[in-house]
Amino acid sequence: MDDPDRYIGHNVATIRVRRGWSQQQLADKTIVDGKAISRSALANYESGDRIVDSRKLLYALATALQVSLAELTGHAEDRHLSAASAFHLAAPRIEAALMSAGQSDDDHEPAAVDLLARDANRAMDLRMAGDLSSLGAILPTLITDCYRRTTLGAAVEREAAWAALSRAAFATGLASKGLGLVSLSWNAARVTAEAALACGDRVALAASEFVSSQVLLAMPGSVTASLGRAQSAIDSLEGDLTGSPEGMQLYGMLHLQASLASAATGHESAGHLDEARDMATRTAAVGDAFRLDFGRPNVDIWGMSVALEEGRGSDAIEIAATVDHEQIATAERRARYFIELARGYSQEGEYPQAMAALLNAESIAPQYVRSRSIVRELSGYMLRKAKRELGTGELARFAERVGALESHGLTSSRL
Repeated sequence: MDDPDRYIGHNVATIRVRRGWSQQQLADKTIVDGKAISRSALANYESGDRIVDSRKLLYALATALQVSLAELTGHAEDRHLSAASAFHLAAPRIEAALMSAGQSDDDHEPAAVDLLARDANRAMDLRMAGDLSSLGAILPTLITDCYRRTTLGAAVEREAAWAALSRAAFATGLASKGLGLVSLSWNAARVTAEAALACGDRVALAASEFVSSQVLLAMPGSVTASLGRAQSAIDSLEGDLTGSPEGMQLYGMLHLQASLASAATGHESAGHLDEARDMATRTAAVGDAFRLDFGRPNVDIWGMSVALEEGRGSDAIEIAATVDHEQIATAERRARYFIELARGYSQEGEYPQAMAALLNAESIAPQYVRSRSIVRELSGYMLRKAKRELGTGELARFAERVGALESHGLTSSRL
C-alpha cells in the first residue's frame, strides 16, 4: 500500500462511510465463524488499534462491504478476488444441482419444506439486493434440498417443495444471466418451468418465460427469438395471469421484456410499455411478485432502457427526471436506474454527468454494477473518448474496479 496511513481498517472506514452505513450496521454484516463481529471490534480495526491479521476476517469484511480484497489491502494481486466472483466459483455446483435433480453424491437430510420456502424467498431478495456472493453460497444446497423434498412426505409438502424450487431456480436464472452465464441461466429457466408445471403455478410459468426471453435477448442472433418468446407467453398466459394481482405483475413484466426486445428488433415498443403501465397502476397497492419490484418506477426504468436501445438518450434523461429514485425499494433496481441514466448522459456527450451516475450506482450495489458488461463497456468508452473532460484519476480507478482496463487493452500507465 503506497500510503502508510491507508491501512486496511482505514479503507474499511472509508468505504463504510461511502455506503452511508454506521459501524453497527457493518459489524452486523461481517460474519466470522457464523457470528457477527462486535461494533467495538470494528471500531478498533478502523482506528488502527487492532490489526486485520487473518484472511478469514479480511474476506468477511470484503464480503460485507461488497468490494474486492484489493480495495481493502491495496495489493494488485488481490484485484480479481471480488465478492461477486464467489458466484462464478459456485456456478458449476449450482448447475450440477439443477442437472442432478437432487441425486447428488452428498446424501444429507434435506431441510424442512417451510425452511426451503423461506430460503427460496431469501434467494430472490439477495438477487434484488445485488448480493451475488451470498446468493451463490446458498443455491446449490437449496436447489438440491428442494428437489429431494418433491419426492418426500404428503402431497401438499411435495407441492410446496416444487413451489420453492421454482423461486430458487428463478433467482438463479436472472442472477446468472446478468453475469453472462447464459447456459446456467437457460437451465435455471427450464427448471423454473418444470417446477411451475409440477405445482400448477401459472405465475411461476410466466416467470420462467420471462427469464428465457431475457437469455435469448443476451445471445447473438437471438433477438427475434426473444421477442417471439415474450409475445407467445403474453398471448398464451393472459387468461391465467390477469385474474390475480401477482399474475398481473408478471404479465406486466412480460410486456416490459417484449418492449425491450421490440426496440432491439426495430419494432414498435410503445404499446407494450403502455400495457405495463396499466398493470402497474392496477397493482400499485399489492405485493411484489417474484421479488421483481414491479411498479411504476420500474416501468419507467424499463422505459429508459427502451429509449436507449432506440438511441434516444435525451428521452432517457427526461424519463429519469420523473422517477424518485429514493423511493425505489431494492438496491439492484436503484443501481440500474443510475446505470441507465449514465448511458443516457453518455449518448448525449455529457460525460462528467455519466461518470457521476456510475459512481452513484456503484455506491448502491457494487457487486451488481461491477458484474455488468454494459458498465465495463461504458467506462472503457469514456476512457477513450472523454479523458480531457473527466480527468484520469477517478475514471481510471473506476474502470479498474469494473475490469474495463483489461477488456479494452488499457493500463493505468497509459491514461
